[in-house]
Amino acid sequence: MAALLTACGGGDGDPAAAAAAAPGAGGGSVAAAPLVVSAGTPASLNGTLDKATAQFEHGSSNALMTTYNASDDHCRVGAFAMLGSNGTRYYIEISFSKAAKVVGRVNFGADAGLLLLARSVAPVAGVTVDTANRRIGLANVVVGGTNSTNSVTLNGSIEYPSNIDAAARAACG
Repeated sequence: MAALLTACGGGDGDPAAAAAAAPGAGGGSVAAAPLVVSAGTPASLNGTLDKATAQFEHGSSNALMTTYNASDDHCRVGAFAMLGSNGTRYYIEISFSKAAKVVGRVNFGADAGLLLLARSVAPVAGVTVDTANRRIGLANVVVGGTNSTNSVTLNGSIEYPSNIDAAARAACG
């Protein structure tokens, strides 16, 4: 049984390991896990984010994600002002398709004006959307600066509140 639990991403009591073992690119089940910033360039970006300090913004759009070559409407989740264990406040914004739950964009930044971005014509690898639990899992998602050498790796999950619009709630959580 322990081997089965380990193979499925659980059994060792480490929620980060469970999130890292989650399937990527699309819909699925995501376990809650701490949101960790690692492999930062510069290293001062590294730390664990306090999701309880986040201010959330979410919504949906009937506009096509044409800039990311997605073929359907999208949902957007944003968590702002999350306090990192290093004293820096961070934000994360994720856009995913309503139909396939495929992530086309991950924005991550710090209050010091740093913007890091993972954008893809194909699904952003390592991201799983769980609208039933209103949770997005990140497993070794590398985001980098568009005009710099800054980058970080994100692991864990972000939980978001229910959408206030009934139609958006059905597609986006």
